[in-house]
Parts: sequence; structure tokens; C-alpha cells
Amino acid sequence: MAKLSFYLRRQWLSLILGAMLTVLIASLIGGPMGPRDLANLRRHRRELEARRDELRAEQGRLAERIDRLRNDDAYIQRLIRSELGYARPGELVYRFSNQDAAQNR
Repeated sequence: MAKLSFYLRRQWLSLILGAMLTVLIASLIGGPMGPRDLANLRRHRRELEARRDELRAEQGRLAERIDRLRNDDAYIQRLIRSELGYARPGELVYRFSNQDAAQNR
């Protein structure tokens, strides 16, 4: 016990500085704004950049579709015929009944 108290009286400053250094290192590693948060921010940035690239690609496709709707009459006719079921004069349209709907009745 005497040796321990002598050691503590002699090394108290080193022990306090060591404890403060340990707390500082633990705070840097585990606390906010540490390496863990930096890794999370980098992962989130990659996700946002991927989403941005997807949105830019979708914007390009939509811009192309808008341009075709404004300028391409054949494209508009094809859309009208496929989505609304219109036919040109003299054209014969075949309609097939849905087999599943007929069986469920």
C-alpha cells in the first residue's frame, strides 16, 4: 500500500494526462463528428449521387418523350392507337377476350 501511495504521489500528473488523453481518443472515435459519422456521411453521399444520376437519366428520357410528343406525328399516332385503341379507316381490329375474366364470372 505504501508503494502505491508513493507511486500515485509521484506520477499523479502523468496519470491525469493519460486519463484525459484516453477520454479524448474515445471521444474522437465514438463521438459525433468522428470517423464513424464521416463514413456514414460518405455512404449517404454515394446514395444521393446514385439517386441524382437516376433522376438525370429519367429527366433525359422525359425530355426526349416531350420532344417526340411535340414534333413526331407518327409517335403520337402510335400512342393513340396503342393506348386508346383507335384504328385507321378501313383497318380491322381484332379484340380477344380475357380468358381469366371469363372463367371468374
